[in-house]
Amino acid sequence: MSIRLLAFCLATALVVAAIPSMAQKGPWKDQRLKVGDLRVHYIEAGAGDRTLVFIPGWTMIAEVWREQIPYFAARGFRVIAIDPRSHGQTTRTDDGNTYEQQAADLLAFLRELRIERPILVGWSAGVSVLLEYLAGSEMRLPQKLVLVDGGVLGHKKDDYPGGSTIEEFRSRVLAFQDSRAKFTEQFVKSMFKVPQSQLLIQEITRAALAIPAGSVVSLYVDLFTGDRRPLLARVRVPTLIVMAEDHRLIGEYLQSKISGSRLEVIEGAGHAVFLDKPQAFNQVLEDFLGAN
Repeated sequence: MSIRLLAFCLATALVVAAIPSMAQKGPWKDQRLKVGDLRVHYIEAGAGDRTLVFIPGWTMIAEVWREQIPYFAARGFRVIAIDPRSHGQTTRTDDGNTYEQQAADLLAFLRELRIERPILVGWSAGVSVLLEYLAGSEMRLPQKLVLVDGGVLGHKKDDYPGGSTIEEFRSRVLAFQDSRAKFTEQFVKSMFKVPQSQLLIQEITRAALAIPAGSVVSLYVDLFTGDRRPLLARVRVPTLIVMAEDHRLIGEYLQSKISGSRLEVIEGAGHAVFLDKPQAFNQVLEDFLGAN
């Protein structure tokens, strides 16, 4: 049995109830755009010749970038953060819940807004979205690329420093099936090393629980079974890799495969590096954006 089929069989039992999400209101505009079969929700702030587009991770929403949006808007950038398909306030769909499709959605979104040379920032599973985007024959070449604490292979291989075993995957599936709410709260808390407010934890947890279970399953299977190592050779633009200290080896692997890329490791930060250490993250990103 293939690893993809096994993963899907393990995950198909995860059909549980969701509760409404709660979006943090901030110094930005809530926008909606018709893109193909979707009504995409995104948040936007600032104006300028350069556009930063932020992509959140698995089961996350645009508002996770709350520490970056006003910061870079105040520094002359047009800043956009997107709710991907089936996430947040964007249309929920029964199909198309893959990172390849999210990449196609991103391309269509950029076309609708006539954004020619974006600076693309993807976190966690958002890294998979950006690599799939660059693999597309019709993609719009970004000015720069920023990969934030994400990997390219979900399952263990001897020649890759990340990934999970099938036993670890099965354990997570069973925990999810037993109590989606408990699993999600623990997952959200695990993203941080710096103490966060209970309100923030609750907000992110509610948003994750609001995503249809089938979409969560499809995307998790995609992450676990996907092997995007071959796509790294397609990265031909200036690239910043930002990793949490626990994922340094994955960052070094990515840097070794992306010619001319720059690696920054944020000490003392968890997976959500930009929320744990927003000042350090913003400075690293600002320095990269200012470099030629």
